[in-house]
Amino acid sequence: MSDLGPKILAEIADWPCRLEASCRETRFDASLVRVLAKCDSTQDVARMAGRGAVVTAGRQSAGRGRLGRIWIDDEGAGIAISLAVSMQDPATLSLASGLAVLEVIRAAIPPDVRPSLGMKFPNDVVEVASGAKIAGILVEATDGIAVIGIGVNVHRRTWPPGIHAMAIEELAPGVTTRRIDLLEALPARISEALDWEPAEIAARFSAEHAPTGCRVEVESGDRRVVGTLESLAPLEHLGIVDTEGIRHQMPVESSRILSWQPSGG
Repeated sequence: MSDLGPKILAEIADWPCRLEASCRETRFDASLVRVLAKCDSTQDVARMAGRGAVVTAGRQSAGRGRLGRIWIDDEGAGIAISLAVSMQDPATLSLASGLAVLEVIRAAIPPDVRPSLGMKFPNDVVEVASGAKIAGILVEATDGIAVIGIGVNVHRRTWPPGIHAMAIEELAPGVTTRRIDLLEALPARISEALDWEPAEIAARFSAEHAPTGCRVEVESGDRRVVGTLESLAPLEHLGIVDTEGIRHQMPVESSRILSWQPSGG
């Protein structure tokens, strides 16, 4: 029988104290930190715990992604953390949280081996050369509370067919990254990012957006456009020049990037 269960229990033993300490002087409440050995979804636990809660798990078995997708877990190879805040515009929360996650991942990798990382609209942290997904953000809002769910691929693993993803360990071979080091950095960084004005969030996200200038396929409602992503105003629209040279502005609230061709791909 696998001893993975005991390994996770040993790994997470100091997580509560470290996360409680990391919440001090932030918008999050140290008394509402919850560290679970295993749960279906940290999102549900954080919502029930209420505003200010920070919830993580050694293993999440039924994580959610955007548009009803499943966040793939693999026996503790990544992190799942949910943070409950007062209701704000979900789009702004998602963009700001994504930028905070990007900064935390960058800080975990030494500059001399750090690959080029960026964002992919609306909620992914990616490796720029390949387009592989490293992390994702999901914001669920209800009853005056918004729950920010964050998933990060940390340890090397085998990815299921059709999943184009990478772990931090693959980005920087030989660099050891512990899950708790990422987890305890997130509350303060998220708290700071949520204080930015919407215009600053949009400008920062646009500057970090990896697919801008690349060939993309974008879906908006029943429309699909293939062309070059010329510009991104992440709280307004995507600007695309299609293969016939026609410009399109596609509203962000109904658009998603189905595929893109990274510069290194």
